[in-house]
Amino acid sequence: MIYIGGMDHEEDKTTSGFKQRSYVDYLNYFGKDRTFHLWFAEKRTKVISVIFPPFVRLGLVPDTISYIGISLLAGVVFYFLRRPLLAALFLAGHVICDGLDGAYARHTNKASQAGAFTDLVCDQLGMVVVSLMAILHHMVYPVLGAVYMTLYLIVVVFGVIINVMGLGSRVTVTSKYILYIVYLLWAGWKIDLFTLFMSLFSIIMAVEVLIGYLRLKRGIRRKFDSEVRYAEGDQYSGRLNYALNVAVPILTFLAILLAANWVPLQAMFDHPKIRVNWIPGAKILTDEETVRGLGGDATDLYVMVSTANGALEIKRYEGNSAHETESFVVPEHIEPALSVFPVDGNTLLVADSVTRLLMGFDLKASFAAKKAVINLTLPLEYLRITAMAKGMLENRPVWFAANHLYTRKTYIVDPVKAIKKSKLLGGVIGGYVNGGFPSGMAVSGDYVLEYNNSPLRRLIYVAPLATLLDHKPLPAAARVSFTPPTVDAMGPVIQSDFLLMLTPTGQIYKLALQPILGSH
Repeated sequence: MIYIGGMDHEEDKTTSGFKQRSYVDYLNYFGKDRTFHLWFAEKRTKVISVIFPPFVRLGLVPDTISYIGISLLAGVVFYFLRRPLLAALFLAGHVICDGLDGAYARHTNKASQAGAFTDLVCDQLGMVVVSLMAILHHMVYPVLGAVYMTLYLIVVVFGVIINVMGLGSRVTVTSKYILYIVYLLWAGWKIDLFTLFMSLFSIIMAVEVLIGYLRLKRGIRRKFDSEVRYAEGDQYSGRLNYALNVAVPILTFLAILLAANWVPLQAMFDHPKIRVNWIPGAKILTDEETVRGLGGDATDLYVMVSTANGALEIKRYEGNSAHETESFVVPEHIEPALSVFPVDGNTLLVADSVTRLLMGFDLKASFAAKKAVINLTLPLEYLRITAMAKGMLENRPVWFAANHLYTRKTYIVDPVKAIKKSKLLGGVIGGYVNGGFPSGMAVSGDYVLEYNNSPLRRLIYVAPLATLLDHKPLPAAARVSFTPPTVDAMGPVIQSDFLLMLTPTGQIYKLALQPILGSH
C-alpha cells in the first residue's frame, strides 16, 4: 500500500514519512501565503492563550472546540432568514472556534495530524452552509452557487495534496471569509452581493483549479512514474500520435455539444421566411413607467407596469388603445418569469421566478379590490417557464408552457389535471421541441406562434400544432417565420384580427394575423 506522501506502509514511520514533518506541512491548503498564516497563527496563540486555562481545567480537547464550531452552524441554518443578524452572530462564533481549536492545540502541545484533519474539515463546513442557504433562499442562481462550492472544495483538496507531496508554493485564493462578509452585508443592510461575489471568485478559482491540476499531474508523474514514458519509435510517440490524443477528447466534446444543442443552434442561425410590416400603434405609458409584461383577450390588453416609485401594477386598456380603464397593485416581491401572461377566462396567469409558482390573478376581484387577488398557485418544480399561452387541443382547453434552454420543450398542460394534482407537471398531456429560447407565444386555432429570442436571431415562428406533435422541432415545423418589430419587443398577443407586441417603453405594434396564417 502506498501513502500519498510516498512512504510504504511497512516503513519505519518514526524516521521517514508523515511523522518526521510537522502537521503544518501537510493538512492545509496554503500556498505562498503559508508563512504569513503560520506567523499569524503563532501570534494569535499567544494573544488568546489567556482564555485557555478554564478549558484545560474542564479537560476539553481541541477537537471539541472544532465540533462546537460545527454545532453553531445550526444557528446559521435556522435563523438565516428569520433573524439574519442572530445568524451572523452564530457564524461569527463558528469563525472564532475555527481560530481557537488550532491555537488551543498548540497551547496544550496536542497538535497532531488527526487534529489538523478535523480542523480542515470543520472549517470548510461554514462555507458550505452559507452557500447552501443562499441557494435555498434564491439569493443566487443554483447553478452558480453549486459551481462556486465545487470549485472552492476542489481548490482546498488540490492545495492539501500539493502540500503533502511537497510540490512547492503556489498562489492560493480562498474566499471563505469574504463570503461571510457578503452575508453580513445582506443581514445588516440588505445589500445582496452573492451573485457578483460568486461569479467573480468562480472565475478566479476555475483558473486556480486548472493550474493545480497541471501541477499535480506533473508532480505525480515525476514522483511515481517511470522517467521514460514512451520508447523511441513506438506507436505512442510522434507528433501525429500526440495530435490524435489531443483531438479525440476535443472532438468527442464538440460532437456531444452539437448534438445536444442542434435545435437551439439552428434557431440561432435561422433566417426569416417572410418579411412583414409592423404598424406602430398607440404609446400607452408615461416616460416614468416600464413594461414588465402583457396579456390580452378578445377585447382588452393587460399590462404589468413598473412605476416610478418601484411599485408593480397591472393596468387594463381598452383594445389596443392608450385609454387606461382600471388597475390593481401586484406584490412587489413578484419577479415575473413571463413577458406574456395568458388570460384564461377571468384569470391572468403569471409565473413567478422567486417563489417558483404559477399564480392566477382573479381579474374581476383584483380590479375591484385595487390589489392582486390570487385564486391559483401551482409549483413549477424544475421547469423554467419563460412563455405560456392558452389554446385548444382535441376540443378541450389547454395551457402551453414553454421551458427555456434546459429541456427545450413546450409542454401541453390540462389545467384540470394540474390543479387536481397541485403541480403544473401533473397536468402534462403532451409537448413538442421549441427553439430553445422562448420568450412569448400565442395560439390561434391549430397554429402556434412562438417567439424565439435567441442571442443571434430573434424570430417568431408560426407552425401547425399537428406537425409539432409529430415530433418535429419548432424551427423545422414552422411554415412561416418573421422578425419582431424591435429587438426588445414583448409578445405576441392575439387581439381580434391582429398580432400585438409591446416595447418596454409602452409602444404598441400591430400586424394583421390572417395574412400570416394564410401565407404558408
